[in-house]
Amino acid sequence: MVLVRPLKTNLPKALALVIVMAAFAWPVQAVRAQEPGSIQIISSSATSEFPEGIRFKLQATSDTDIASVAVRFRAGVQTSGTYDYLKFEPGPSVDAELLWRTNTSARYIPPGTLITYVFEVEDAAGSVASTEPVTIPYHDARFEWIEVSEGPVTVAYHGPVESRARAILDVSIQTIEKMGPLLGAEMETPIRVTMYNNVKEMLEALPPGSSTVRSELVTEGQAFSEVSTVMVLGGGRLSLGTASHELTHILTHRAGDSVFRGLPSWLDEGLAEYGNVDPGFSYDVALEFAIGTGRLIPVVFTQTLPGIPEDVIIYYGQSRSIVRYMIEKFGADKMRDLMTTLKKGTDMDKALTEVYGVNRLGLYQAWLKSVGAPPYVPPKAGAARPTPIPWPTVLPFSLTPQVEAAAIETLEPTPTPATAEQPQVTEEPSPTPAQAAVAEATAETAAAQPQAAASTPAPASPGGCSAPASGNGAVEASSAALLFGVAGLVLWRKKRRED
Repeated sequence: MVLVRPLKTNLPKALALVIVMAAFAWPVQAVRAQEPGSIQIISSSATSEFPEGIRFKLQATSDTDIASVAVRFRAGVQTSGTYDYLKFEPGPSVDAELLWRTNTSARYIPPGTLITYVFEVEDAAGSVASTEPVTIPYHDARFEWIEVSEGPVTVAYHGPVESRARAILDVSIQTIEKMGPLLGAEMETPIRVTMYNNVKEMLEALPPGSSTVRSELVTEGQAFSEVSTVMVLGGGRLSLGTASHELTHILTHRAGDSVFRGLPSWLDEGLAEYGNVDPGFSYDVALEFAIGTGRLIPVVFTQTLPGIPEDVIIYYGQSRSIVRYMIEKFGADKMRDLMTTLKKGTDMDKALTEVYGVNRLGLYQAWLKSVGAPPYVPPKAGAARPTPIPWPTVLPFSLTPQVEAAAIETLEPTPTPATAEQPQVTEEPSPTPAQAAVAEATAETAAAQPQAAASTPAPASPGGCSAPASGNGAVEASSAALLFGVAGLVLWRKKRRED
């Protein structure tokens, strides 16, 4: 059952709606009072032309020619901003204008993002005037938007879908109340949610990208953590869960991302699904299948999502299960401490060791044991190396490669000692709960290592990576190119002698 929380207001509904519509009617202008005889700013405005961009306008006069008109603006909660000049015909009275384009990947700003801007005007005499800061929502210009808000969350919608917008607002508030304290995330900064009614509307609002990807995939939601904005497909059957998932991404960004590195994908996606207040069951089914068929992915060691759709579902299911294990086994306080440590820029292994007493391998082994899966045996470093081949010696004016026997002997591969990543569990007089949980799993993994070292190296786990091996008897392309070059030189000299 969906619980819809009413908008908190003491005003009649009709009056509240009129105020909301009036608050976001563009253009908006705010002018700082000027001294007599100085620059006079007549009007200023910013108008959304999404997806093309934002159109800035300003009218001003001065006793002398106006030299420049500039605008400073920033998107969302970003601390850095943009500075650019408006175009106008020079003179004591100007009508300046600038279309700041957002229809490229580098300049894209998601719809619904708050834009704060200030104009600055300077004349030839050196006088400077500026407007007061104004904050406006950068709405999609194709539609008339209505907004509903509660706490820090605002949901923008269009059309007769108020009940759906309020349902998304409700799950957003539930998500903040559930995940904010658990992560130790700041919860006061506004979060903007733009809800589209169908796939076509959403498709045209997404960041510029590959047409092939757009035609084959349906994006149900997307979070833009840097500006605290979320886009969600309100007409989708998973819209409530999608909104909750994407909003959690913003909270994890605030709690754990540092200026040095972001959260690893498995932790970011695992927390987003753990925070989902309306989850589906597909991830649980995929995880059960992966455990039963030996298709588990060592997600804690991966940098990005897999490229195979089936593996992506397994990845999400594993990540959520690992995060749930960490929270239910060791408590929410540990997860909050982990996020605080990562926020300082600490790498993942060091942060886990500091908070839980084990590194990624130790955590992964403990989780595998908890779900009844066999221990993970890390691939051995240097076990899969390309087979070296002899470099052919080309004699002058000969097209037959000659390989000396001595050269072959010297190019025989030398066995390289194989090393495997071992659990870095430090023995303490009083082991932590996490160390006790992984001790048995670590012992099983260590016992499996000698057997693996004595046998042929096992193939990498699904989703892993191994170095390619060259085929026997292969001749490198560079050698073939050299042979053709020598042949061409012989023919060229022969032709010159004949001439």
